[in-house]
Amino acid sequence: MFTLAACAGSAYQLPQVSDAEVNALEQDFATNDAPLKKYKRSDSHYQKRLTRISNNLLNHVEPLCAVSDYPDCHFEVVYDNSAEVNAYASEGYKVTIFKGLLDYLKNDDEMAAVVAHEIGHHLANHNEETERNATTGALVSGVLTAVVLGAANANNPYYSSFNQQQDQQAIQDMMQVGYGIGALSYSKEQEKEADLLSAYLLSHAGYNLERAQNLMWVLNKLDGDNGKYRASLLDTHPASPERYIAWQMAQAEIESNSTKLPYPKGQ
Repeated sequence: MFTLAACAGSAYQLPQVSDAEVNALEQDFATNDAPLKKYKRSDSHYQKRLTRISNNLLNHVEPLCAVSDYPDCHFEVVYDNSAEVNAYASEGYKVTIFKGLLDYLKNDDEMAAVVAHEIGHHLANHNEETERNATTGALVSGVLTAVVLGAANANNPYYSSFNQQQDQQAIQDMMQVGYGIGALSYSKEQEKEADLLSAYLLSHAGYNLERAQNLMWVLNKLDGDNGKYRASLLDTHPASPERYIAWQMAQAEIESNSTKLPYPKGQ
């Protein structure tokens, strides 16, 4: 087994969270057994609400596009009325938000945090990074498999064209596995970077960052409870107490940052 790191690191100074802080919060989460509340709202309600939120965010995203060198500051936010608990960024500028996730969110601040987070992935070019990781995963896995098979059959006098075809298929299969490993999810650093950019965007758009932070608790709750909740979102967006703490630190940074723009790495 091998692991892949993101091909490119964060472009911004990210909050540094200690293990002690994570352990303390994990204990707090463990003692908080309050169930998630699921709200009953219509599709028309969500469509109108999401349109209002998206328009507000897009009206304030230009400064972050400029600092991120995002060439075409254009995003399309799409509502999906399926019960899947999910949200994702795709196709260069598209953001899709599912009803199944909105059902667990209480207010505009939490919903705006989801949209802003996916925009953050676009601003940071994370989809391109993940695709590079997937391609690297396929190549590494294929090479390793070829080396192992080559060594195993180097002195096999009965090695035939049929065996060669089997080996080629095995290499292709393992390349698919490697591609899947590389594309499985955003890294922790990518999630923190998208969170940081989303916090700045929410601040520009006038949302309450403290209320928006409850999204992190919802994600952790969806990730736990012995599989009680089904959340496809967590397959690509790993939840962790570290993100919760990093959000608090990002909020403090924004309050003291006169530029209201994220600090470039190394500054």
